[in-house]
Amino acid sequence: MALLAAVIATLAVGAPGKPSTALTFVALNQSVGRAVFHLECHPAGGDIADAARACAAIHREPELVTHPKPFTCAGATFSWWDITIRGRLDGRPIRTRTSTCWTSQMEMIRRLGIGWQSLRRHLVPRRRGVVGAGLTRTFLPDQLRPADFVICTILGHKLMTGVPLMVGSSSTGYGGRNVVSVTLRVTLNRDRSVTASCHKGTY
Repeated sequence: MALLAAVIATLAVGAPGKPSTALTFVALNQSVGRAVFHLECHPAGGDIADAARACAAIHREPELVTHPKPFTCAGATFSWWDITIRGRLDGRPIRTRTSTCWTSQMEMIRRLGIGWQSLRRHLVPRRRGVVGAGLTRTFLPDQLRPADFVICTILGHKLMTGVPLMVGSSSTGYGGRNVVSVTLRVTLNRDRSVTASCHKGTY
């Protein structure tokens, strides 16, 4: 019986020396890029400023990460973020996704202490793709990820746009009266490859 109790206790809290809660938060914004946070509990650790506070909040209210409630705002292009949470929560696998305005008015962001300044500190370098003027180029899956960016210099204009977060296209361009219009179009394909096209004209 003693041996059985020990096994049950180990399963409940995780293997010795291994945190029973270990979460990775990946936040994506097509205009800004990618931010990554890590949090461990029992013991508290990771790269969130006050890991103990964040762990206590999750312990009291697991729904903060299992069912995070988004906050809707009328912000600019840098305001809205897609967040994926994955890892272990009390020894159980977790994978959650939500989209929210990044603000302390969003309960998970406030309770974990990961406001705007923290978000900026956790931004990681964006991968960059380059496509030549007048050309179309396809990048293999994982060469570019959602929220990375593609640039093109055409007719003296440097165009840049982020890789879409979902399958689909985004574009940017330059045009006006008595000038030649140019467009950079970037598409995230279903196989996770990225196709970029940089041409004269609008489309």
